[in-house]
Amino acid sequence: MTQRRNDTPSPSLTRTTRLMHSGGGFDPTEHEAGPVNPGVVRASTMLARDVETFERLAPYGTKGTETTRALEEALLAISTGAGACHLFPSGLAAIACVLLALTKAGDHVLLSDALYYPTRRLMKQLLARYGVSASFFDPRGTTDEIIAQMRENTALLFLESPGSDSMEVLDVPALAQAARERGIAPVIDDTWSAGWLFDPFAAGCLVSIQALTKYQCGHADVLMGAVLCAKDTSDALAAEVAERIAATTLTLGQCVGGDDAWLVLRGLRTMPLRLQRHGESALKIARWLKERPEVEAVLHPALPGAVGHEYFKRDFSGASGLFSFVLKPEYGDEAVVAMLDGLALFGLGASWGGYESLVMRKDMRRIRSQPWPHDGWLIRLSIGLEEPDDLTADLEAGFARLRAGA
Repeated sequence: MTQRRNDTPSPSLTRTTRLMHSGGGFDPTEHEAGPVNPGVVRASTMLARDVETFERLAPYGTKGTETTRALEEALLAISTGAGACHLFPSGLAAIACVLLALTKAGDHVLLSDALYYPTRRLMKQLLARYGVSASFFDPRGTTDEIIAQMRENTALLFLESPGSDSMEVLDVPALAQAARERGIAPVIDDTWSAGWLFDPFAAGCLVSIQALTKYQCGHADVLMGAVLCAKDTSDALAAEVAERIAATTLTLGQCVGGDDAWLVLRGLRTMPLRLQRHGESALKIARWLKERPEVEAVLHPALPGAVGHEYFKRDFSGASGLFSFVLKPEYGDEAVVAMLDGLALFGLGASWGGYESLVMRKDMRRIRSQPWPHDGWLIRLSIGLEEPDDLTADLEAGFARLRAGA
């Protein structure tokens, strides 16, 4: 098998160019010719050349292969402040590892009430059994109100900005700074921006969690997650966080297969172009929805009036394809079911970030700890790569069914 290119692209290059030249396959210093992409390495047992090497490295497939390291290199190349990257079999597995690594019995975790629901389930059903408490702050509150909820025993501040259902954007730099001043590790689930539209390390976060299942893969055929840790190890808290996550990853045996890593690396190469298309189409559809009489609110961070819109304009370079809208409360369960069941182009699916458009509904009052300001159903859309006019026509027909069923 050909070796990957050993030299790291210059940091002076743009991120897009670094992405194209990181984790590649052909190394001209070792081979006259070879494939541009790395090979797929499938391995459990790894052999050492002698006893000293075996006992020093303890090589095994869970510690990675040339293929998984190629993906890690590419993810690090497009992050301005990460020094380590760990891969996991799903985004949820990545979240679980971070929570287990950075907490112990008696600790408190402060989390956004807008976060990915399985994270809430992890805290309430798993971490609580080990003596870790949790509270959920209102992402619609002020930054000072959120900071005031940090406790003496708070070990971890868990952010998600924007929230993947309700789209509130937080003042991440201010919250991360306040947390670090108190010895609290600021962590962010940065899946919505795909680690591309927002820079969590420049904002002061010590950990960025990404579900590579979404935009990085882009083709709805792989489950994978990643945890990136800040590289500023001169900071004692950053160094401790990175060390504990690395140790916990190894202890739990978390790893991914070579085939899946190769597919995500392939998808990652085109992610900037796809993200731009997703974002432009989603914003066009969001503006169309604002004019619909059936819609009470459109929840898209790029729209003026969105919660935290000023932070979005300051901190984000663009928008992805995920957003939500809220129907007026007069449209009940049966009418909403009729609207969604008849959609031809939107699949009913829980994921997002693939080439295909998806839709799902949520009753936010059942999954939020803090008060939710709307009574109608929340409809979450993941806008794919279809033509937006075709998607709005599909929604138009859905609204007709909604009205007929009201």
